[in-house]
Amino acid sequence: MASYQASLLITYVETYLERMVENMSESENQRSENLDENLEEVRLTVKEAAKYIDESTGVVRNWLRELKSHIPTVQGENGYHYFDKPALERLLLIKKLSREQNYSIKQIEYHFVTGGKGVKPEPTPEVSDLILQDLKIIKDKLELQEQFNQVLVKQLEKQQQHIEHQQKQISDYHKRDEQILLAFQESRKAEQELAANQKKKGIFSWLFSDK
Repeated sequence: MASYQASLLITYVETYLERMVENMSESENQRSENLDENLEEVRLTVKEAAKYIDESTGVVRNWLRELKSHIPTVQGENGYHYFDKPALERLLLIKKLSREQNYSIKQIEYHFVTGGKGVKPEPTPEVSDLILQDLKIIKDKLELQEQFNQVLVKQLEKQQQHIEHQQKQISDYHKRDEQILLAFQESRKAEQELAANQKKKGIFSWLFSDK
């Protein structure tokens, strides 16, 4: 029983969704028909124009930015650009050139500048030229790397020389300290011997002196 009720619920939901989709489609078709009928008076925003020609808003904005002088938009009091019939027809032509004939932005612009008489082909570099360009880039990078390596080697050599100089100074300081310590020890020893000799002389002088 529960399974049967679930099945009925699913069927009801699917039917409801299908009707919603059909109503939305009919509404959209009706809107398009009304838009076509009133195209002479229409003023569409970028978003609406993009939807009318079935393109994304970003694409239409890019066309408007790159081909601004060739798209006759109407500027409103608020400063925004609106699309009337001529502007929409131009968007449709741009779309056709871009999507069906694979024109680039520069080619589309050339098409409008020349009145559609022809398209100036964009130069296509030969494969050999591309390889030479890549090789030149690689060569330049290798030269820069070599220069960097040379500078690095010189810096390392200077650093090594500085370390060796510091080590030599430290070694010289140790030798000097050892020599000073040795001289002090010898001087101390000589003083002690001198004092001992003077003491002995004093004893002998006292023993053999006449009193």
